[in-house]
Amino acid sequence: MLIYLYLFAFGLGGVLLLGSIFIGGKDTGGDGGDGDASTSAQHFDHGVVEAHGALPGLFTAFLSLRFWMFFLAFFGLTGLVLDGLDLVDSPSVALVAALGMGLFTGQGTVAVFRSLSHSETSTAASAADYIGRSGRVMVGFAAGDLGKVRLTLKGTTVDVLATTEEERGFASGEEALVIAMNDTTAVVARAPGV
Repeated sequence: MLIYLYLFAFGLGGVLLLGSIFIGGKDTGGDGGDGDASTSAQHFDHGVVEAHGALPGLFTAFLSLRFWMFFLAFFGLTGLVLDGLDLVDSPSVALVAALGMGLFTGQGTVAVFRSLSHSETSTAASAADYIGRSGRVMVGFAAGDLGKVRLTLKGTTVDVLATTEEERGFASGEEALVIAMNDTTAVVARAPGV
């Protein structure tokens, strides 16, 4: 009788996973989950988890559609393999192993996506991060022309297109100070005292 439960869980989880792959993972819920439960999960994540440790974060995973997709798929698959192929002596051992595998993959997947979500938002540089930074001119340029400046932002070396409004241009190897950003182009000037 458990084989039908495994088959149903694997089928439903597989359909949900395939649907999320073909739809493109257009989650609206960020790191907490998907759909309506996501806002409460996000709020819970950013408030209680940071204040009281990671244990409450384990329970917020149950609000995530992503958790249930992976739980169902791996619970069903593990049960089908162990019980369907008679690889274990007892159906209860297969059930416990299937539950464990489902919980492990569901929780692990949610944790990985949360981690990726937090690292992407914390490392992305905004236009404001460029302003006030000085860097070395890699490709010289005259006033109004485009060149290239190498900067260090958040521990990463970045090459950006650069232009200047000063009368005198910049030669390769000179130091330039970013005073503004126009989309992806830095407006630079000479650093004070240069």
